[in-house]
Amino acid sequence: MITQIFFILLAVALIAYIYAGVRKNQLSQDESIFWMLGCLVVLLLGIWPNIIVFLAKLIGIDYPPSLLFLMVSIFIIFLAYRNSRHISILNEKNKELIQIVALMEKRIRELEK
Repeated sequence: MITQIFFILLAVALIAYIYAGVRKNQLSQDESIFWMLGCLVVLLLGIWPNIIVFLAKLIGIDYPPSLLFLMVSIFIIFLAYRNSRHISILNEKNKELIQIVALMEKRIRELEK
């Protein structure tokens, strides 16, 4: 019972923290959706911990905590891929901006002559 209360409070605290980050523009709304989904899963598992046992039996996993570990691993891999993709896009934009600045500097030098 104490662990259920702990995970419920943890989920509520994480939801409040994410919400505060969005309000302060420290976290985009798009990114917060995935974190909110993760918090919702923690909240649901805190309220009904037997869901993980039911899902594990449904899928055919003998040890229910293994399913939880699998779900967390998939979530982290998905977030890492999403961040990697975002970094690649930003690198391309950065390269374009560097090229534009270089062309502008060249043009300014030519006009100063």
